[in-house]
Amino acid sequence: MNAARRLAFWLLLCLCLLAQAPAFAELRTPFYKAERNGQTVYVLGTLHVGRADFYPLRPAIETAVKKSARLYLEIDQDESGAEQKMAQAMLCQRACLKEALSESEWRTLSQRLGNQDAALRELERMRPWAAAIVLTLGDFAALGLNSEHGAEKQVSMLAGNGKKTTGLENADEQIRLFTGMTPSEQKEMLTQWLGMTARERLNLNLQLVELWKQGDADAMYGWYKQVEARYSGSPTIAESFDRKFLVARNQAFVERLLAQIGSTPGPFFLAVGALHLGGPDGVLALLKQRGFQVKAE
Repeated sequence: MNAARRLAFWLLLCLCLLAQAPAFAELRTPFYKAERNGQTVYVLGTLHVGRADFYPLRPAIETAVKKSARLYLEIDQDESGAEQKMAQAMLCQRACLKEALSESEWRTLSQRLGNQDAALRELERMRPWAAAIVLTLGDFAALGLNSEHGAEKQVSMLAGNGKKTTGLENADEQIRLFTGMTPSEQKEMLTQWLGMTARERLNLNLQLVELWKQGDADAMYGWYKQVEARYSGSPTIAESFDRKFLVARNQAFVERLLAQIGSTPGPFFLAVGALHLGGPDGVLALLKQRGFQVKAE
């Protein structure tokens, strides 16, 4: 993803946040133990970006990963060709992002990027959903956070670099989530980013990281719904997005996990994005519905 890395660099310059990344609270992270009839599943809510000083994880988490019979992630970190497939799906053969935006929206995007022509050239051939992801990664990069230090990579290394790791989704499924979005849904992802000032985006990202480090999945879910209510331009699109990206995937995660582990005692370790855990349709609620007793560790 060279384009993403170059754009993140330009964002760092235009946001003027290179001086020093802020200090965060002590790392706790959402971590739970689910038990049913002698079967144990540890559940970690991950943040897909991070910083080197977020680690090591708590001893209880590291011990649980190492003693678990298998680690289940959203996607296998070592799946062959996944990054190339995603990179291809993000791009058009023409300037499709510029076509999707009005003149005033394109002008706003240019202003948000400090009128950096190189950054705009990188973006103009991206699909709206892809541009929204890259811009968001750039915001996290401005805080010193990147995917190389995401929690998934950390637990994968603890588990033995894929030797006992299974992805609950594959790259093609994740790509179809984005390519299957309607044009309105794709544009909504980007217009929300455009509708926030740099300071608002910075503060929201800081809030998200702090909530993750405090370790309360329900608090994170509540935060997400508040942000959605405040910044979404369409409740209908927001509801559709939640059904596709959260509710349906939460159900698939739990169904696929339980189908694979059967009645084997384990223990097993599940690590998925922290926003998948909380709320009435979250992974924790679904495990409780399937007879598990769930408690925070």
